Amino acid sequence: MLGSDDFFYVGGSPSTADLPGSPVSNNFMGCLKEVVYKNNDVRLELSRLAKQGDPKMKIHGVVAFKCENVATLDPITFETPESFISLPKWNAKKTGSISFDFRTTEPNGLILFSHGKPRHQKDAKHPQMVKVDFFAIEMLDGHLYLLLDMGSGTIKIKALQKKVNDGEWYHVDFQRDGRSGTISVNTLRTPYTAPGESEILDLDDDLYLGGLPENKAGLVFPTEVWTALLNYGYVGCIRDLFIDGQSKDIRQMAEIQSTAGVKPSCSRETAKPCLSNPCKNNGVCRDGWNRYVCDCSGTGYLGRSCEREATILSYDGSMFMKIQLPVVMHTEAEDVSLRFRSQRAYGILMATTSRESADTLRLELDAGRVKLTVNLDCIRINCNSSKGPETLFAGYNLNDNEWHTVRVVRRGKSLKLMVDDQQAMTGQMAGDHTRLEFHNIETGIITERRYLSSVPSNFIGHLQSLTFNGMAYIDLCKNGDIDYCELNARFGFRNIIADPVTFKTKASYVALATLQAYTSMHLFFQFKTTSLDGLILYNSGDGNDFIVVELVKGYLHYVFDLGNGANLIKGSSNKPLNDNQWHNVMISRDTNNLHTVKIDNKITTQSTAGARNLDLKSDLYIGGVAKEMYKSLPKLVHAKEGFQGCLASVDLNGRLPDLISDALFCNGQIERGCEVALMKADLQGPSTTCQEDSCANQGVCLQQWDGFSCDCSMTSFSGPLCNDPGTTYIFSKGGGQITYTWPPNDRPSTRADRLAIGFSTVQKEAVLVRVDSSTGLGDYLELHIHQGKIGVKFNVGTDDISIEEINAIINDGKYHVVRFTRSGGNATLQVDNWPVIERYPAGRQLTIFNSQATIKIGGKERGHPFQGQLSGLYYNGLKVLNMAAENDANIVIEGNVRLVGEVPSSMTTESTATAMQSEMSTSVMETTTTLATSTARRGKTPTKEPIGQVSWLPSIGRNRSENILIRLGD
Repeated sequence: MLGSDDFFYVGGSPSTADLPGSPVSNNFMGCLKEVVYKNNDVRLELSRLAKQGDPKMKIHGVVAFKCENVATLDPITFETPESFISLPKWNAKKTGSISFDFRTTEPNGLILFSHGKPRHQKDAKHPQMVKVDFFAIEMLDGHLYLLLDMGSGTIKIKALQKKVNDGEWYHVDFQRDGRSGTISVNTLRTPYTAPGESEILDLDDDLYLGGLPENKAGLVFPTEVWTALLNYGYVGCIRDLFIDGQSKDIRQMAEIQSTAGVKPSCSRETAKPCLSNPCKNNGVCRDGWNRYVCDCSGTGYLGRSCEREATILSYDGSMFMKIQLPVVMHTEAEDVSLRFRSQRAYGILMATTSRESADTLRLELDAGRVKLTVNLDCIRINCNSSKGPETLFAGYNLNDNEWHTVRVVRRGKSLKLMVDDQQAMTGQMAGDHTRLEFHNIETGIITERRYLSSVPSNFIGHLQSLTFNGMAYIDLCKNGDIDYCELNARFGFRNIIADPVTFKTKASYVALATLQAYTSMHLFFQFKTTSLDGLILYNSGDGNDFIVVELVKGYLHYVFDLGNGANLIKGSSNKPLNDNQWHNVMISRDTNNLHTVKIDNKITTQSTAGARNLDLKSDLYIGGVAKEMYKSLPKLVHAKEGFQGCLASVDLNGRLPDLISDALFCNGQIERGCEVALMKADLQGPSTTCQEDSCANQGVCLQQWDGFSCDCSMTSFSGPLCNDPGTTYIFSKGGGQITYTWPPNDRPSTRADRLAIGFSTVQKEAVLVRVDSSTGLGDYLELHIHQGKIGVKFNVGTDDISIEEINAIINDGKYHVVRFTRSGGNATLQVDNWPVIERYPAGRQLTIFNSQATIKIGGKERGHPFQGQLSGLYYNGLKVLNMAAENDANIVIEGNVRLVGEVPSSMTTESTATAMQSEMSTSVMETTTTLATSTARRGKTPTKEPIGQVSWLPSIGRNRSENILIRLGD
């Protein structure tokens, strides 16, 4: 029975979700006819009374007293994980409701998200945490979750026990009143009560539907919202979105926001997208919602279809790439994948590091296996049930110089580690703490060492396709898409010759601390010689225990005694190894006494019975021993003298010794490097006269009395043989510029110009370099990219003259070198090794480029800023990028420009530096070259290393004498 204080609602209410017993939260849309309420005593014709304006009837909103076509709430489809719609702030402090329908076959995606104003954590356990109120609905592994935090703690509710990614429509209804509420899926309700006392949900930002914007500056992602931090956008359909009972025309909103990847309809394609094999290069295909999803992690390629070759980084044990994130990150879920290739059994692959804690997620090579370490530093934040770092191992003999793929998946306390296609190793973390804190993602070297109890060995080898929570960091760094990476690792695949040392006589040797090889052993080194015989390594021990590596008639012998008598294993090779070429040697012994000798790609194995421990005691000798010791060497050892030649990349069970700095003592002539001229002169190798291939990358060989040198000016490369990378700057998003300004009294005028530069980019339009004359003259020269092709345009007083290479696509992200010359109005242009293009304009041309005032690199002022790498710029004797790196007073750097190879601010004196002393080149640009380095590894900063000048950048002075500079007018 209705009383005088009762209300009768028709078509909805001010807060339908809050009506007692209401199973829905939406108001009605459509037509109602002859609405009548009656009981035994009364009959109320409600629709007629409302139309007549009866004073007891209240009308809210738009109500028409005729049946019209009501605008339908069209469904929309989010076609990509990057697509999203931004809705106005949801003002639902005390109460609120949201309902919608969705439909998808994809397992993961962020459907709704909004957060409030950041506030610093007051809890002493989490001093660095920034907290926000937030609301989210997400899909993970096919399940739908509600996440809510009103300032007193987060709740995470699984809305339904069954998975909801079966392609059917599901209706979701979320209602809250203070701390309590429900979330229902197809009328199956799940109640919740938020912890603490707060009843206010204070949201201050937009409400995002379907995903998040690419520019996430200003957004705070709670660690509990895994899809946001994993970069999982929603792909599928949404319809009938109601917020607090009010319908939202999301189709119209998508149109207004011009949102890419949002379609105003919803249909499910019957054909399975993967049937057409769209994933290239052996990518693994998964059917998504009207799309295919390629897993490229094991391919060495990137892109939607694994069509784009991933960038390779080469590390020589002194090199790193460090991603310094703009803000401290806190995550509870991570997806990590990378590919590596190495001949060393030990070395850090990737690690997250924190400036404030021992938190880390670390991948490293450990005795030829991949080791995963996750440490959540429970002690610092005083959480319960801490048990310290969790470790998992996977794979065997991964130091085989082949590519291997590593994948890590963490979801809260669950860990999964996979190597290649082997069975996944799983683990469950103990304790109640799941939050990982990190400021950096590091590769090659760990520079953030404050909280490390032991520092992993530096990495020597190659990395590719490092992806952390959807971010392909190596390629993002190379292409300038991010401006928070530091590196001196080298882009492109390079054969690595690390720390070469030359033993110039057979009486030369060094002594190091005892080799630690008691239960197992992994040794690696490279050598190059013309000598048939020589002792390379010797260490004696207790009793008869010893180990020897030597050359005998050009073949490698490994001799050892574990206590059961001496054994000899001869390395396998097709020909003698004294051919003045570099050879790779790996010698290992596992805990089961399986001995392995690998020379280049030839493997020899042998098992021994009996004693399993190698008990070494005395010094480890490298290169030979004292003359009087040869007669007392074990019988199976042939050596009567030491090794003469070059040794490099020495790895002793993960320890990378500097053969000179770490030596207990040295004897004879031992020098850093393995110079070509030295090898040829002292070891009777090939001639020292200029040959066709003496200088790499089109460097010009200059014959000298006692050898030759290389002019690398027009190569973009540096080093004695033009195969070291030139000084390189990365130009990031937003643009930047390097400007060289000639002094007013020193502005050259030229009849001829020479310009060379190396670059990599994916841009179709950009200005790389522009040279301008003094104000009012109008002479200029501009190197640019137009529609993915490289070209030069110049004017020296007559007409604009253009020259372009139309056959070479250069915006493919690979490294290219462009060379341009001008003589008067005539010009030549060459890209890489393509044929030289010549341009001879008709008619009489003026010839002199008058009063040159500025060289501007990066194109920011021209409206087409360059993004990517620029290397080794040479213009008429000026090496402008070198000068910029040396802080030349005439150079100004502005915008998002970063020098490759700058030392990270947190690098300690224990960190390593590199002096580039390259030794040979086998090809050009991003294909194989050889990287030879001489490294200082202990105790001294790079600038104080006395043997071999250690520098992060080539130190190449300016040469102004190459061109005749003419100041006359035409």
